[in-house]
Amino acid sequence: MTFNLREKHGEYYCVVTYHIPGGGRKERWVPLRISTKENRKKEARELVEELSRPGAFDPDDIQRTHETMRALGLYPFDGRWRPDRKKKPAQEKPKIGRPKLYDDGKPADKDETADSLARGRDVLFGDYLEFWINAHREEVSETTYACESTSIRHKIIPWFNAKGVTLKKLKPQDVEQFLSDQKNTGVSSNTLRHYYSYIRSALQYGFRKSYIDLNVCDRVDKPKKGDFHGSFYNDEELKKLLSLVKGSHLEFAVRMAAIYGLRREEIVGIKWDAIDFQYRTITIAHTVSEGMLDGKYTVLLKDTTKNKSSFRTLPISDETMDMLLSMKEEQEKMKALFGNRYNHKYDDYVYVFENGDLIRPNWVTYQFKKTLSENGLRHIRFHDLRH
Repeated sequence: MTFNLREKHGEYYCVVTYHIPGGGRKERWVPLRISTKENRKKEARELVEELSRPGAFDPDDIQRTHETMRALGLYPFDGRWRPDRKKKPAQEKPKIGRPKLYDDGKPADKDETADSLARGRDVLFGDYLEFWINAHREEVSETTYACESTSIRHKIIPWFNAKGVTLKKLKPQDVEQFLSDQKNTGVSSNTLRHYYSYIRSALQYGFRKSYIDLNVCDRVDKPKKGDFHGSFYNDEELKKLLSLVKGSHLEFAVRMAAIYGLRREEIVGIKWDAIDFQYRTITIAHTVSEGMLDGKYTVLLKDTTKNKSSFRTLPISDETMDMLLSMKEEQEKMKALFGNRYNHKYDDYVYVFENGDLIRPNWVTYQFKKTLSENGLRHIRFHDLRH
């Protein structure tokens, strides 16, 4: 089966394509309940990824698929999709740090939460997490903050607030149940470890500030790290892939990942001043990533790499040198052709579209997956090209 994000009538859909007996193919359009007018395309992509996890979607197993739809907040599945019109049971208003419990998991006003904590009052655990995100924002990089805040606001806060769990009444069983529920929706073990770490760090901050008497995560086992089994292409598969992407926008990314072992954020972050044409070297010192920052989908530019060992200088082969010189020449032609319509914001970057727009990491991943699917190549992650 293949899973692709599509737009139709102002809404986002996950298009599931699969084979049926007799050799034919069938499509299912799963509504993601997200309008294309909203700045939530990243969230739509994440839903597609969740649906594509092994065992999450099975058109022959209505019950299992129905459970997946429910867990992701999508329309229930009974052979087709339609709104669930069953009336939700009324929830009692918790007598804690804010007047009512929002169904969408929206946190209370941060000043209200801060005031309640300062006065020793109890607050919803989800509200406390929002408070903690902002409290320690200056201690982490923008990339780390974007990653943490997206996971916490989209996954952790809605779950705990929907159950009315408060900071002071949080139990180890609550954390264990959250992790178990996420695991049942197909979340990877490494992502579960991240969720656990966020919760534990937030509680440790509260313990230091005397908001709570203990950190309940001390009584919860950290999810075990999953065994990683990397996939990689053999010589023939790689040659076929390089042949397919030759001359396309994807060629540069595939070549730099497969030959130099670069991550997608490192590839997109290559600048012209990092290339020494005289001594034929390229220095990896800048990265580009994406994430939600202050409610907006943002491109994050960093003059650092993932870790110290990732900062490196590599030799440029003859074939790569020819490709870079060709890309440089093409950019100059496009600047003249587009005139004042050309985007000069990313003039320093090597990997851009014809109009000067920066090619983003998520585009690389999406286009790579699409290329493999359309050409019948064995599926691997783009990151697996490094292996």
